[in-house]
Amino acid sequence: MERVGASNTPEGGGLWARRHRPVVAGLFGMMTFIAFETFAVTTALPVVARDLAAEQWYSLAFAATVTTGLVGMTVGGRWADLRGPGRPLAVGGLLFLAGIGLCAAAPDMAVFVLGRLLQGVGGGIDSVVLYVVIARTLPESLRPRVFGLLSAAWLLPSIAGPLVTGALVEVMHWRAVFALVLVGSAGSLAVLMSAVRTLPAENGRKLPLDRRGMWAVASAAAVLGLHVAGQQEMPWLALWTAAGSVAVVAAAARLLPRGTLLARPGIPRVVAFRGVAGAVCTATDIYLPLYLQHQLGHGPVVAGAAVAVGSFGWALGSWIQARSKAPAGDPAGLRWAAALVVCGPAGCVLLVSGAAPLAAAVAGCVLMGVGMGILYPQLSTLILALSPAREQGGNSSALQVSESLGTSLLVAVTGAVLTASVPSGYPAVYGVAAAVGLAGLALALAPAPRGAVSPS
Repeated sequence: MERVGASNTPEGGGLWARRHRPVVAGLFGMMTFIAFETFAVTTALPVVARDLAAEQWYSLAFAATVTTGLVGMTVGGRWADLRGPGRPLAVGGLLFLAGIGLCAAAPDMAVFVLGRLLQGVGGGIDSVVLYVVIARTLPESLRPRVFGLLSAAWLLPSIAGPLVTGALVEVMHWRAVFALVLVGSAGSLAVLMSAVRTLPAENGRKLPLDRRGMWAVASAAAVLGLHVAGQQEMPWLALWTAAGSVAVVAAAARLLPRGTLLARPGIPRVVAFRGVAGAVCTATDIYLPLYLQHQLGHGPVVAGAAVAVGSFGWALGSWIQARSKAPAGDPAGLRWAAALVVCGPAGCVLLVSGAAPLAAAVAGCVLMGVGMGILYPQLSTLILALSPAREQGGNSSALQVSESLGTSLLVAVTGAVLTASVPSGYPAVYGVAAAVGLAGLALALAPAPRGAVSPS
């Protein structure tokens, strides 16, 4: 018999009604500080590596959270489905805090990397469990709005994060950045834990040690191998990248819902769509500052501002989606959003090929942000609507894992292209990203068979 809870009970009041306020505040706080750290580390990490005299560890320190985050996402979803969100939320939060604390106090780069690895596991667990908390505590009518709010929690740090981080590093110390995240995350976790402590578990079964967890570890190793491959000389660069890509795809086939790699209608296509969109957006953003500084001679402020402007587009997309009355998975909305995402790499192609000025790339990134701001709440709401209660955690986990694997694969491949042919590689890099974006648009346009549910 299905448990009757907050998620299917008629509810009076809005998102910030008294009964929802602690959960919403805790969710928003946790996501904000996780996001701030994500954007802050890009600015602070070069200083960290220099201060700890370990520049050669730079790429590993940066990629550590993505690598172990895959394991956390996989374990977190299944754990929450079996035991409810309370315990995994606490464990994931404490691991995240321990990792941040190690980073703040690290005497050398080895300890700093260990902190990043722990942070990735904990953040991966909580990034999935937060979806289950939403499903268990908020009525379905409020979920699109809270997902829009969580998108905004990423947007604010994307705009202010680099500036605040730069000021803290310059005026105080890079350790102050991690100390700020530690204090803010700890407070938000305490608020959220107090709000969910009475939630019952779905059942009393123990968390199994299954093959899925083993494949998550294998995928993390494959992702790490892809980052290592990007540092090699030809022909090893091409060989290692190809081998690592095959390993990531093999792991993805076992970590994601059956049919995801073929984008079959229903949950598999939603999961695939999220992976493609997230990969295109990340690949577009990370190479633009590099091109502006190394090829066009702009300073870090101009380069960072060019990407930050795109965050305003994401905020606009989230605002539009939060006020939309269209149902989750509305075909027209998803198609428009997918088309907007393609504008990001397309605008950058025009810039790096010399066909258009910087304004074209910035405008493309703004439009891409609008598309992402619409897509994320839509896909998150849709995956919960399509999933039985006992599978909400696992399928929410699949969204996160798909994006991480897709991003890792696309960034590794485009990084290999760039390493092999700088500066002529930039048009190829953005050409690949645009092609992947068009593949996402094709997913949105593809008709579903009669009776199937699909993003299109």
